Amino acid sequence: MSTRELVQSGNVYTITNAKSGTVIDLSGEDNRSIIGFPGYGTPNQQWKLEWTNIGWTFQSVGSGQYLGIDGSNTDGTRLVAVSNPFGWHIWHDEVDPSTYRIFVPNTEFNIDLYARGSSVPGTPITLWYKWAGIHQTWKFARV
Repeated sequence: MSTRELVQSGNVYTITNAKSGTVIDLSGEDNRSIIGFPGYGTPNQQWKLEWTNIGWTFQSVGSGQYLGIDGSNTDGTRLVAVSNPFGWHIWHDEVDPSTYRIFVPNTEFNIDLYARGSSVPGTPITLWYKWAGIHQTWKFARV
């Protein structure tokens, strides 16, 4: 019996950090920074996913901008909203397959809630080299 994968192209999701319980949020302060914030179900916390020739794109329902990076693929690079689609790969975590890791394609750099998964509202979301930290894993909930 096959089961349908949770993450599907064309659907809208809120994405919650497995450690902190905060969600991926496009900051209302500058409409650019990507932060961890308590989930309120607002459009700046909702992301439309599309499978494209560059990978998965995450488009903000609130602004129409895409989840991207501010710089190169290195530890600590901040995630930001960008005007052009940016591709990502999504894989189940090997330890907890109910959660996902979101990678820059063809790298070991994945999305990381800074400060080892701080639940403080406004904590930056960055890239970091993959390691066993649960704060690098995410749960998707369809809106």
